[in-house]
Amino acid sequence: DNTVSQALKPSQWLSVQELQSIPAVDELTLERLENMSLEKGAELLQQVYHLSQINHDVEPNFVPSNIQVYVPKPNGDKIVAPISEMIQRLKQKQNFGQDEVTIIVTGLPQTSETVKKATRKLVQAYMQRYNLQQQQQQAQKYNSESEEDNKRQRTSSEEDYSEQAKNANTNTGDIIVIDLGSTLTNYKRYAMLDIEKTGAKIGKWIVELTSELQLPHETIHMIGQNVGAHVAGAAANEFTRLTGHKL
Repeated sequence: DNTVSQALKPSQWLSVQELQSIPAVDELTLERLENMSLEKGAELLQQVYHLSQINHDVEPNFVPSNIQVYVPKPNGDKIVAPISEMIQRLKQKQNFGQDEVTIIVTGLPQTSETVKKATRKLVQAYMQRYNLQQQQQQAQKYNSESEEDNKRQRTSSEEDYSEQAKNANTNTGDIIVIDLGSTLTNYKRYAMLDIEKTGAKIGKWIVELTSELQLPHETIHMIGQNVGAHVAGAAANEFTRLTGHKL
């Protein structure tokens, strides 16, 4: 109950030593959490959360100014640009958007090697779906991991997805990765991300994308990773509000 928890002094449920050992939010990096045990990390987050609730209403206020976007190519290269410049870059790309276009919104900090690997595998799955032959030939260049590592670490769900990709009706398409995760460089940004405003900015950008490149909305698909899924939902809602169409 909020009334009870706010009436209590922190020292009534944490010792002075425990209070002194809690880091400031600015010091609470994801790298620091990753290096802690699961139990210790969970306990620390719980303590920080409870402290934040005491006579203090928190409103999300972080909206990234210019998110990096990249378009992976079958040969392993990428077209990379800030979101404000990407549409002009795509106009120069021959036949872009002739078939499906999948927009991936990352939502985890890319400073973590585990996250980088997960994001890479997600992009690769869609590359395999859309450019299967080229992807098989170029996989080694795109992914620095050895084939043995891939075999050893591939999960059954990835194998299932690969089988689905081979049997998919759509064999061609393009991928756009909105790398929101790279802007979430610390825990504070992650916790304070304004999902609605960030999603609205991306939704307006998708309206501009479909208009400038004359892409039918029916061919645009969105997938979000972690908090990126919520941002993708807000972006799709904004797209519908502005155009009357659903992605």
